[in-house]
Amino acid sequence: MPRRLEAFIPQSAEELTADWLTDVVRSPEGSPARVVDFEVRRPGTGVGYSGVSVRVALTWEPADPELPHVVLIKFPTPVATNRGLVESEGGYDREFDFYERFGDSFPVPVPSLHHSLRDPGRPWSSYARQFRMLNRAPGWVARLIGRYSRRMVRPTVRRFVLVLGYVENARLTPLNGTPSEADLQTALVTQASVHANWWRSPVLREDVPFGWRTATQVPNILNGTYAVHRDAVLRRQSGLVGPTAVELADWVDSNLADVVDHLDEPLALLHGDARGDNLLFTDDGLTLIDFGMVSSGRPAWDVGYLLSSMLAPGEGSRAEVDRLCADYHHHLVAAGVDDHSWAQFRNDVDLVLVYLLHRMLLADAVFEGEGYGEGDMSTLWLRKLVAQLPEEPPVIGQVA
Repeated sequence: MPRRLEAFIPQSAEELTADWLTDVVRSPEGSPARVVDFEVRRPGTGVGYSGVSVRVALTWEPADPELPHVVLIKFPTPVATNRGLVESEGGYDREFDFYERFGDSFPVPVPSLHHSLRDPGRPWSSYARQFRMLNRAPGWVARLIGRYSRRMVRPTVRRFVLVLGYVENARLTPLNGTPSEADLQTALVTQASVHANWWRSPVLREDVPFGWRTATQVPNILNGTYAVHRDAVLRRQSGLVGPTAVELADWVDSNLADVVDHLDEPLALLHGDARGDNLLFTDDGLTLIDFGMVSSGRPAWDVGYLLSSMLAPGEGSRAEVDRLCADYHHHLVAAGVDDHSWAQFRNDVDLVLVYLLHRMLLADAVFEGEGYGEGDMSTLWLRKLVAQLPEEPPVIGQVA
């Protein structure tokens, strides 16, 4: 087991000190200024299930206009079950790897990285062996893990802390809100720009951070989890999930490994968690945040994820998905991608939507969800998602 670092790595706002903030935020060239006071606040809306983010206002002496006066500090979630599930999908390592490798060269704005420190983890080869074993487990083992996942998932004792630039005066769209048309179009243009920048790049086949698959590492275990919790979740969500949606979710479960393999084809660099909470709009444009699900895969993942979490529920949702997907595809082609047809992309978006339906039903069963005052994450997302679903299952694979 890798050893913990000797360095101090705070794991909560209560552990922050002025001296530590001075050391990690001040430039390495060495300004004489020091943090003499700081104030901690919680930014944004909702309580994240993967981590805790705090806004920290800094008072420097002597004053130095070159030093940041506000930073964002991210810690792992203190909820043991959620942390174990996040770590099982590489959530913390993926975000660290993104900022350390791509933060300075990303084609669209992301928060600046002031400091990142984490205890050593397992080598990727160790994870790969574990995933192969779990995906070969017999059905009864997968169901056993699914039934007791809250008890069986164990968080590590690794420490993580990430210090980022804070985006001032930003607006976002939580799951209980809807964005403006202008914000939606900006998001789609931004996604197309990112996807085109690394289109079919060999970088996307490297282990760090792209060894982590787009949708899940262990479809076999998700099959077992769905089998155990399906009926209870559908009873809870019967007001939202009708017969057609149930048939689609069951179809996804029956074809889950193939769906995951298809969506995982490394065509583009994916943000991975492109919901409205993770898009910060300011007068200067859009800043992308939260890269704990960064991966490579088909671009429909980001687009379907975005639209399923942002469009208002209603009878016109399906037509809105068609319109906005066409806008995105136009931007992708304009950015230089000429080998990804409209028919293939639109089919893949439907595949993402039905996969997300399956995922939200699992989230209802397993995660201690993210609250917004009028419902948890899975319920609010389902409310929007079910109106966007196709009537029939999409194609898994290439569209003629």
